[in-house]
Amino acid sequence: MSESDADITIDYARLHVLYEEFMQHWKRLHAFYLDAAAGFSYVLAHVETEQAKARGFVQGSELDSQEFQDTRQFSYEDIFSDSFCASAIHRGTQGQVRARNAANGENFTTLGQLCLISFYDFWEDYLRREYAIAKGFLDRDERDHKIEQKCLRDHASHDLWGDLYYLRTSIVHKLGFATSDVTKCKMIKWFKPGDLILLPPERMRAIFLALHQYGNELHREHLPPVYIQL
Repeated sequence: MSESDADITIDYARLHVLYEEFMQHWKRLHAFYLDAAAGFSYVLAHVETEQAKARGFVQGSELDSQEFQDTRQFSYEDIFSDSFCASAIHRGTQGQVRARNAANGENFTTLGQLCLISFYDFWEDYLRREYAIAKGFLDRDERDHKIEQKCLRDHASHDLWGDLYYLRTSIVHKLGFATSDVTKCKMIKWFKPGDLILLPPERMRAIFLALHQYGNELHREHLPPVYIQL
């Protein structure tokens, strides 16, 4: 396909649809993240409340300590019924539950990683190609993989998505440890090779805001130049 301006026809209506679809995906994942984070906070508060009650019964004894309370077993029986998603067979100490639900704990790390993977897969598996087609750079019927990949590199690349690619690769293929490619990141510069890809709430806030900014950029592209000038 020729890339001269005369040969390119931009489908502004399609770009608008892509913008709407991306922002719906953003809203779903943002709500998912917030709901899950609220759940983590609830479980943490539940354990801490129960520990405070237990310490009240043994006040002043050797059992009245955080260290001892953290060795006690945790159960979901006060939160879920036994039939909910095999909750009855969960085993863990109260200390493990407190640690994994803390802001820097495993639950927040896993949640952030899941959101990052979902965002990138939406881009790579759907939005990227559709964007190139809507912009007039790629024929929908193109079947030559090399031509398609070159077009995507030339016309559907973005620093943010490039950074998320390197982080996703580290999460999916290296058990969450940063590969040497993280040194290529242009926007997300939190990690060095070998670092665990930790994504506590403050980092996820930055990622959500950066992705929202990308949505704003996509929104601007669906407006024809004449409309933008008015």
